[in-house]
Amino acid sequence: MTSTDVSITLKIGPTNCYLLKSEDGRLLIDTSLPTCFKQFIRELKTIRVDLSEIKCLLLTHSHDDHAGFAAEVKDKTKCKIIVHENAAEALKNGCNKNVGRYLNRPASIFMSLYSWVKRRSWEYSPVTLDDDDIIVADYNDDILKTLGIGGRILYTPGHTNDSLSVILANGDAFVGDACMNFLSFLHYRPIALHNLDLVFESWRKIIESGAKTIYPAHGKPFAVEGLIHYMKRYAPAHTKK
Repeated sequence: MTSTDVSITLKIGPTNCYLLKSEDGRLLIDTSLPTCFKQFIRELKTIRVDLSEIKCLLLTHSHDDHAGFAAEVKDKTKCKIIVHENAAEALKNGCNKNVGRYLNRPASIFMSLYSWVKRRSWEYSPVTLDDDDIIVADYNDDILKTLGIGGRILYTPGHTNDSLSVILANGDAFVGDACMNFLSFLHYRPIALHNLDLVFESWRKIIESGAKTIYPAHGKPFAVEGLIHYMKRYAPAHTKK
């Protein structure tokens, strides 16, 4: 567990989940794998945060290591869920096996070994969205404001077609799997993706939104200059415009 003035990082299983202070409680960004709910509860007790303080849960996308115990959190807290509209069907089915393609051969080998060791099924308890939940289509400057949080929500596809990022007014950027920082051969790119051009276009949006520090779901935080440097060297010209 690490914390800043505005956020708390909880390392739950393979995923960094983030707690932001809101006007009437907490906004949780992502859950981890379905088997990690008990660990999550233990971590909350460690930092003296009651589960009932979670008023909103934002899912950066619908993969099992991000939505794995979302249903349990919603059931026990009655919190609102914030998701992209493209996530609704996978959440309803409790499964999103559509990981796209792996970035390169090392990524494919790593994920094959990881999935074998973890006996990963990609399935989780279905998440039923209701009228109180918040569906995002593109970007939104108002949702966080209503929670008393300065910032905006961006649609950042590329890793998946339902990926969201949260960019706070202070420059903290919680990006899910839009970029990563835990395997050297990734160079910040997602380990799996649907469209690499969209990954770079989403990076551009994150940079232009005023991001200063990137908080990925996998790996350590890093300065936005890392993305800027990689974009200048390797991104296709049309994604830089």
